[in-house]
Amino acid sequence: FEERWMQALSLDEKVAVVAPFLVQLGLLSSVVSSEEKARLRAVVVAAGDRLKVAADIVNYPEFFVDDAAFPYDQKAFSKRLRSEGSAERLLAFRNALESLNQFDAETIEAEMHDFVTTNDIKISAIIHAVRIAVTGKAVGFGLFEGMAILGQSACLVRIDRALALV
Repeated sequence: FEERWMQALSLDEKVAVVAPFLVQLGLLSSVVSSEEKARLRAVVVAAGDRLKVAADIVNYPEFFVDDAAFPYDQKAFSKRLRSEGSAERLLAFRNALESLNQFDAETIEAEMHDFVTTNDIKISAIIHAVRIAVTGKAVGFGLFEGMAILGQSACLVRIDRALALV
């Protein structure tokens, strides 16, 4: 019942019902700034029907915490970033991201496909490491949308942090 109700809400209504959960966790200000609201709207859109109930927004804290504060899924981190060649590939992709003049989902995705082709690797050899580095998690909604929401500088900082931990 609640899931159907949630899906029937407009974007503004969804934002309004999910915000208090993030405020309660200290991830949003009690008076939500326009910047926080824009990010929250983007996360709600990207999460789509993964938000079955309002409280499901707490499954995406990585979009509301400091770039140095989110935790890593340690098992996934070890598997995806400590495997042979992973750190080198991630550093190379990070440098490619840094040179992008535009940082939207389409541009990031095109860059990854170019990277995969140029380096003659499978996409799985880089995409999982990037997801762990920028979100701390092995799963989530669209990686490229998530990276666009975080922004270029945050993604670079987060990848640098992951590389420093390798």
